[in-house]
Amino acid sequence: IPKSWTNVETQEKATALEMLKPTAETQRGTKRQIARSAGSTYIYDFPMLIRISLTKAWMQYASADKIPSKLVTATELALEGDELVERDQAGHNKIGMVAWLLTLHTPEYPNGREIILIGNDITIKGGSFGTVEDELFDKASKLARAKGIPRIYIACNSGARIGGVEELKSLVQVSWVNKDDPMKGFEYLYISDDEYKKLPAESVESHTVTVNGETRHVLDAIVGKSLPSTKGGIGVECLQGSGLIAGETSRAYEETFTLSYATGRSVGIG
Repeated sequence: IPKSWTNVETQEKATALEMLKPTAETQRGTKRQIARSAGSTYIYDFPMLIRISLTKAWMQYASADKIPSKLVTATELALEGDELVERDQAGHNKIGMVAWLLTLHTPEYPNGREIILIGNDITIKGGSFGTVEDELFDKASKLARAKGIPRIYIACNSGARIGGVEELKSLVQVSWVNKDDPMKGFEYLYISDDEYKKLPAESVESHTVTVNGETRHVLDAIVGKSLPSTKGGIGVECLQGSGLIAGETSRAYEETFTLSYATGRSVGIG
């Protein structure tokens, strides 16, 4: 049984385990399907669609031999700490917002003109806005203002991210008024003592009660600090971020050309 394979075109080698993993194109196809189900287009396909549109524009303007060989240069922008850096993620982005610095070689500007393209990735958490999505939007928009170039925003989202602490959902138990008749309501929600001891500090705020010798941690508040599912925000911090990008959009509107294009769905501030 072969232990590795070599791509005859690229000469890249792959192990048996790597061969079992979905290819990048297969993963992109899955994401395209998710975007289509939302009535939209996968955000990473838009630079290609812009290239097709420019090709058609050039064909109406000049003969084929006069059309530039490269019509679009796409430089992806990503967050690295608090900084906006150039990094080609090729669809392997971890947050639901992406941005590019595009250079478009149009019939009117054959030497190229820059724009900033920002868009929601509907395939990540429904395209919802968390704090990191807000930050990327804000910094990319500010770059457009600093360079004095057009800022285009493609919206397909679920608005500000309002979620739950996923790690706690399976741990929360209910103290029913009458366990045989849930319609009579419940007294409180709680976490068992064993599960509570496994949680990081500041995951919940609670007080203890003892029922038939069992210690229960009655929930006063769910905080979720330091838990993976709360990274990027799940509540009021996301709404604050929506105010951030609303203010930035207003400033960009005053200082440069802006265009917002809604595709599929756009909720609230999105």
